[in-house]
Amino acid sequence: MYEKLSGQMRIIDYTLSDVFTLDPDNRWVQKAQMVPWEMAEDRYSHMFHKNGRKAKDIRKALGALLIQQDLKCSDEDVVQNIKENPYLQHFIGMDKWSNEAPFDPSLMVWFRKRLSAKVLNEINEEMCRRAAQPKEETAEGSDDDDDEPHGGTLILDATCAPADITYPTDSSLLADAIEKSDEIIDELHKPHIGEQPRPRTYRKKSRKLFKAFAKQRNPSKKQIRAVIRSQLGYLGRNLRFIGGMLEAGGEISNRDAKLLETIRILYDQQSRMHSQRTHSVEDRVVSLSQPHVRPIPRGKANAKTEFGAKLLISVVNGYTFAEHISYDNFNEGILLAEAINNYRARFGMLPSSILADTIFRNQNNRALCKKMGIRLSGLPLGRRNAGKYRQQLKEFLADCGARNEVEGKIGTAKTRYGMNRVRVRLPGSGKSVIVLSLMAMNLSKLAKAFLRLFRRERYFASETAAVAA
Repeated sequence: MYEKLSGQMRIIDYTLSDVFTLDPDNRWVQKAQMVPWEMAEDRYSHMFHKNGRKAKDIRKALGALLIQQDLKCSDEDVVQNIKENPYLQHFIGMDKWSNEAPFDPSLMVWFRKRLSAKVLNEINEEMCRRAAQPKEETAEGSDDDDDEPHGGTLILDATCAPADITYPTDSSLLADAIEKSDEIIDELHKPHIGEQPRPRTYRKKSRKLFKAFAKQRNPSKKQIRAVIRSQLGYLGRNLRFIGGMLEAGGEISNRDAKLLETIRILYDQQSRMHSQRTHSVEDRVVSLSQPHVRPIPRGKANAKTEFGAKLLISVVNGYTFAEHISYDNFNEGILLAEAINNYRARFGMLPSSILADTIFRNQNNRALCKKMGIRLSGLPLGRRNAGKYRQQLKEFLADCGARNEVEGKIGTAKTRYGMNRVRVRLPGSGKSVIVLSLMAMNLSKLAKAFLRLFRRERYFASETAAVAA
């Protein structure tokens, strides 16, 4: 049987309030209750003047950024999803359903600029502090005179959040620099078109050279050096032309000026490495669009070197915190004291135990943990004690199993919340996106825990009512 559509009701004929109510069990309704909006507003409101155009409130700004990390979509798609979904509109604080976009997608850039990694980290700590609060325990073996409370387990590990750049090679970087420098020459020559000839550059020749080289699967070292030598000659010629045109009164935009400075640094580094026959240099430029990105040697099986920000994270009772973020490589082993102080500031106590890998188990950290009465994972140094070694090994293997939790958190943040490919270009915004990934992951865990508790309480309430009846 087929029913004609002539008499069928259409949802467009009704307002949303007539046919729809928010489900209290929905994940976005639960998440909206978990975020400390008032505390976030205190950190956000002081950035604006009293007069002027009214800014978007913190709930729209932070809510949109958290939605973006959870859904892993672009700025335009975030606004479109909010426009289409009443639950997302509730999450960003809209009081009624609307078919209009809440703001322009370009404002997402300013949201990331204003909400720095430091501010977002404070909001993340406030959001998770109560749920992650460890229970106080009795400390043993402390050398301190005052008995400071201990409790909980601090799990530490470092990782890299790769930036959205192509894998950098010397020849591809120089080819890109030659192309960009030619465009700057074009801009400088525009006022003089018809008056004097454009400086002669080898744009087509250099491009043809690089394309022929890029098609080779396994070029020899001699071929690589020959191509780089030719590219350095082309790029040096362009930079000399640009310098002369600027001295003659030419002007370029601030954006081109920053790009030109990066190209000059790249030229100096590549010339030095080519003459010294080396492949390493301090503060090496690996991207013209993101000159702050540095190579981070990780030694992993799938990628020995990654390009992005390195971060030290900690996990306490299943909740993740960012301890340190930097685009420069650093030794995470020297940051153990900082992580302990952060733990003390968050929870008002010292950790009872710290689970970390080998790089944290140096003599200074071992002495610090012994002084504070903190158990640091790992086998003790020195000769093995035959009577205690079996128990120590058993405890060490148990610690290794428990430390896998931080590896799982890193994997979840990368595969589910976008930390494996940071797509913003500004260094401050990149750090903010990294913290937002951790916040979105913690928020999902909080919402699930709250929902389980809510359903359990509702079940017991119904059972009590049934017994009473």
